[in-house]
Amino acid sequence: MPYCPDCGVEIGDAPRCPLCGAQNPRAGTSSDTQKSCPEAGSEKSSELRFMPEGAEKEFSGAEKRTIAWEVLSVAFGIAVLVLAAVNLFESRRFSWSLYPIASIVLLWVEGTAMLVLREKPILRALLAVLAPLVFFVALGGITKDLRWALGLAVPIAVLAESLAGAVFLAVGKSKQKGLNLIAYILVAAAAFCIGLETCIDLFARGAVAFEWSPICAISLLPIAAFLLYLHYRVFKTTNLRRLFHL
Repeated sequence: MPYCPDCGVEIGDAPRCPLCGAQNPRAGTSSDTQKSCPEAGSEKSSELRFMPEGAEKEFSGAEKRTIAWEVLSVAFGIAVLVLAAVNLFESRRFSWSLYPIASIVLLWVEGTAMLVLREKPILRALLAVLAPLVFFVALGGITKDLRWALGLAVPIAVLAESLAGAVFLAVGKSKQKGLNLIAYILVAAAAFCIGLETCIDLFARGAVAFEWSPICAISLLPIAAFLLYLHYRVFKTTNLRRLFHL
């Protein structure tokens, strides 16, 4: 029979001494309590069991892109519905809302190509390239004048996309990246200026008469050539500290 360690009173299985209040050293521990009450252990295990699996797991890159695409789609859908409803309430027909709706659809298609179709590069590239062209044609249909869309907007868009693709390919094939990237962009900008003036002249006058674009090209191309010289000749073969006496 256990006794109180302080006053020596027989306390039996009581958790504390009834005389002095000292704790019974032989009283059941928490583990004994769990053994005598298996419901407590099963309750804790059931709580752990019902915790959602992967609650602390981080999202993968694909999952993050999918979530971003869903949020983007819902936001764009709400914007389209609000614009259409306001336009119908105000004018009883679709008029000005078609312009922002077409722009939102373009952004949604481009976002879909960038976020969802990363594993399908061909389809991704087709959507990214064709979406702006379809957008300009749609604007021409909204304005009921396809002449400017097919004769000016679409050619300029094709020119810009072609030059962007050429720069992308040149960057991808470059083993060393540095000043040559800036040079590629400057060359593309010079070509875009010449092509832009060509498209505008053909649309407006039916003939090409270069005025401002050669000036832009003459200004940009020497800088691009100098950057290419620095990248492929000087920086590649010369120690910069020796070159600048550092």
